[in-house]
Amino acid sequence: MEWHTVGGICGRVYQKMEESRPSRFSGLVNIGIDETSYKKGHKYMTVVINHDKSSVIWCAPGYGKDVLSQFFELLSEEQRASIRCVSEDGARWIASCVEEYCPNALRCIDPFHVVSWATDALDQVRREAWAEAHQQAKSQPKRKPGRPAKGETAPEKRPGRKFCVKGDKL
Repeated sequence: MEWHTVGGICGRVYQKMEESRPSRFSGLVNIGIDETSYKKGHKYMTVVINHDKSSVIWCAPGYGKDVLSQFFELLSEEQRASIRCVSEDGARWIASCVEEYCPNALRCIDPFHVVSWATDALDQVRREAWAEAHQQAKSQPKRKPGRPAKGETAPEKRPGRKFCVKGDKL
């Protein structure tokens, strides 16, 4: 059997399965929209999922308002009206499409992006704190190597960690 024959068989089986099952767009209430890259970030696709059924219901190559509009135009007015909540990554093109096609839907940010943004903000604060501590350390007078001279006070020792061995009293 040749590969083009296998492809034709797969296409016919898929078509029969699609005709026999209910529409993947029926009963949409909570959906998620995001774009993802593939081919080492050189190509993109837009993906829509049904949160209630945990399944992908639509995807298309590319991203942007024109691509996402293709999904919403596949839906009937009733199907668009049934969508109550849309999770997204905060992209303006997603927000404008949702406002246009599902004006009554509540928009929320997906947890992945919330964690990602919080991690980025925390990393920025950490870098700033490190830079400030580094500047303070550089401004301190440098200590000469070796023991302090007679009559000179030794620098304060930093408190070290105390490790306990089983049976030690604190």
